[in-house]
Amino acid sequence: MPVKRLYLFGLILVICLLFVFSPLMQAKTYSPSNETDIIATSDKNQALQAMLGSFETYCSFLNNTEFKQGYYLPLHGRTRAEAIDYLRKGFEENLATAIVDEYTLFIPELDCLAIRPTDGLPLLNKDDIPYLGYNIIDNKHIIFSREFSGCYSLSDRYRYQVEMRRYQDYWKISALSLEEL
Repeated sequence: MPVKRLYLFGLILVICLLFVFSPLMQAKTYSPSNETDIIATSDKNQALQAMLGSFETYCSFLNNTEFKQGYYLPLHGRTRAEAIDYLRKGFEENLATAIVDEYTLFIPELDCLAIRPTDGLPLLNKDDIPYLGYNIIDNKHIIFSREFSGCYSLSDRYRYQVEMRRYQDYWKISALSLEEL
């Protein structure tokens, strides 16, 4: 019986020590230790800045307008081709096209595009940076994510993901997704 108690005491002691010391073993400060980590951190920072710039381009497209005959006419794209070209600064071409098709309409009597009155894309800006998660797929593909809660009710939760891809030397938004959690 005393051997069993000693064994049980030893087992409890080991478990307690694991609980005490495991947080200390897990608490490590991340610092890039090799060239690959430094490149990944640099890619992430470049992609992050490009993402913020892409959302600024999107806002500029929708907000820099001229009001004429009851319509808001975008200054950065009077035609569909001009609008797509402007948004291609920060968005992959198919996504830029989808944005133009969703948020504008052609006004024949003015012979130009107008901004469609509707809700727009969720935007991320520098205030969101502390709340962003990221997943580096490779040196040309990074996914940023941000969780939101209490948007429409007290208990709702959403994850907004922004995929960034490097096209030649430029990072652009290649996909957006919003999912309810």
